[in-house]
Amino acid sequence: MPEQSPTRFTMVPARRSSEPTAHRRARRILGVLFLASGLSAVAIVVALAKGSTTPDLSSVTPQGRDLAHTAAVTFLAGEEQTVPHAESFDPRDAAGENIDGRGIPLDYRSLNWVGFSPQHFGTEDLGFTDFEVHHFLVVMRGPDEQTSPAPTSSPPAAAGTTTSPSPGATPPPGTTPSPGASPSISTSPGLAAGSGTGSPVPASNVLQLDVPVLLSEDGPRLGGSPSFSTWKNGAGEPEGKGDYTNYGGLTTEVSDAAKNQILRWAVAYATGDSQGLLAVTGDQNSSHRYMGLSGFTLANSAGAVQVLSAIKSTEEQSIVRVRIQLARAAPPGTVTENNEKQFTNFADFDLLVGAAGAQPPVLAWGPAGSAAELEPYSNALNN
Repeated sequence: MPEQSPTRFTMVPARRSSEPTAHRRARRILGVLFLASGLSAVAIVVALAKGSTTPDLSSVTPQGRDLAHTAAVTFLAGEEQTVPHAESFDPRDAAGENIDGRGIPLDYRSLNWVGFSPQHFGTEDLGFTDFEVHHFLVVMRGPDEQTSPAPTSSPPAAAGTTTSPSPGATPPPGTTPSPGASPSISTSPGLAAGSGTGSPVPASNVLQLDVPVLLSEDGPRLGGSPSFSTWKNGAGEPEGKGDYTNYGGLTTEVSDAAKNQILRWAVAYATGDSQGLLAVTGDQNSSHRYMGLSGFTLANSAGAVQVLSAIKSTEEQSIVRVRIQLARAAPPGTVTENNEKQFTNFADFDLLVGAAGAQPPVLAWGPAGSAAELEPYSNALNN
């Protein structure tokens, strides 16, 4: 008698069934199993594809950003952490003290928050631990740079918020515009902001500082001591057009009348002249008012107001990139170069300028890069 194949099925039908019916049922069961295995493979591929996609954090507001910034500044100052912390982290054990018991601050040029990474560690059975690892860019001073006090520890504004000057603030002494000062407007696209104040930073002078923040039920807590890592992006070569001149077909000239209006806007904005801003916008809504800075003025310089570029937004409106040189009195006792007790630096803005004419209105303004959000009279406040 021939030996049966080990893969051959021998089916014994039930009394209420027959052998052909049993075979059909078997084929159906095998088909369902094959289909299920195929779908599971597809599900695995989809899960892997989703898992490899970098999450979009542009709309996510981190919970521990302010705490992380304070911890970063404290760490760079070599001081003991005073922010709320996790039970497993003892700030006293991690304080950067030298042999005299005092911390030595790191001499750095600037500290900037550049983002965060959410971390979700654990299992459903053991529970999860949620972290936010905040990343800061630390620019070190070069060996030929003069040592100066480290930046202050004032926390940055939360994401998506802006800080407005106090309406009742009074300008410090010495910041009132000089009656004889009349800065002229110029077009100097080659002048870099703050030119003459420093040279490009080598990649070796750039570090990344990572601050782990534990997300607890009672709020963010410092989860461990901050740590340094290599800034992988390096210093980087200049790339891209940040002034919209890449839209070659939209570039346009700025008329002398528009330049005069831009100069009027710059003076009114720097000095906080609400009536001057209202006049330069041409806003006819009596319930609107405008607010500029407080305690500033334009620097007494021929290049205090510069038109860097301009493109057509519509047939009646243009986007103009403007650079103004702001001046403000330095704190008492501070002596700058040439004994001028005055802070000065350049600031770049996007201006929405209206139709050409004798007095083209400056309809709206914002920081450089905000042109897409500018709408006529969008800076207005209701009385």
